[in-house]
Amino acid sequence: MNVSVSPPSSSAPAGAGLVFMAKPGLRLGPVAATGRGVLDGAFALLDALANADEGLGLTALARATGLAKTSTHRLAEQLVTLGAVQCFEHRYYVGPRMLRIGQRWQPDPLLRLCAQAPVHTLAVQSHATASLRILHEHRLRYICAAAPHGRAYMPVPADRESIARTATGRVLYATQSASDATLPDCWTRREWRNLRESIRDPRATVLDHQDAVAGVCCVSAPVWWPTGACAGAVTVTVQANDLPACLPAMVSHTARSIVAALQQPASK
Repeated sequence: MNVSVSPPSSSAPAGAGLVFMAKPGLRLGPVAATGRGVLDGAFALLDALANADEGLGLTALARATGLAKTSTHRLAEQLVTLGAVQCFEHRYYVGPRMLRIGQRWQPDPLLRLCAQAPVHTLAVQSHATASLRILHEHRLRYICAAAPHGRAYMPVPADRESIARTATGRVLYATQSASDATLPDCWTRREWRNLRESIRDPRATVLDHQDAVAGVCCVSAPVWWPTGACAGAVTVTVQANDLPACLPAMVSHTARSIVAALQQPASK
């Protein structure tokens, strides 16, 4: 597990040429007499589908939601009509309308506001993809990202072990307050403990030399709230066999810039 502490670096002028990676519904009918309102049933159904990548048949969906089968079918079909659910080969999946709504979710608007400019500058300086991400329900979520034209490839690992092999995942798991027992076991407890101790250095970065994806290297650093909790991980991703020597200092500088911006509202 590679951790680097970079010397201070000065910011370079920002450039251009970046791309940021930012029917009237039917009335839902009542759910069967289960003591639950229609919204409870609808969200229970959507929650069940959100945790089923391969979709659910009607029987499995009714079992997962605790609703009667007839009520599940009626509610699911109404949600299909609304575009919130889709059905293929008698299996239900989350629909495109939920994607459109979900894309508007901002995990923390203040964090995004403070991070956009520094992340954009980092992408300009590094000529690589830069991002700020958080760990939400064991999945990496973007706060903001920027990339030069033609360099928008962003690997998105889907499971805990794969996430924990990335520089971003190591930072985000290591800065959690959870016990060792909840950490992915792709690294030993000693490695996690050493990382937790070293990453508190304001200039510390975590390096990924193709540990997660062949041909992709990353540098990541934590961004801290004024309370001392981790707000997210700022990362540069490059498609190369090795990392340019200047990247750790640039990523560390960006993380500290975001931290400084987060502290300003608290001081007013």
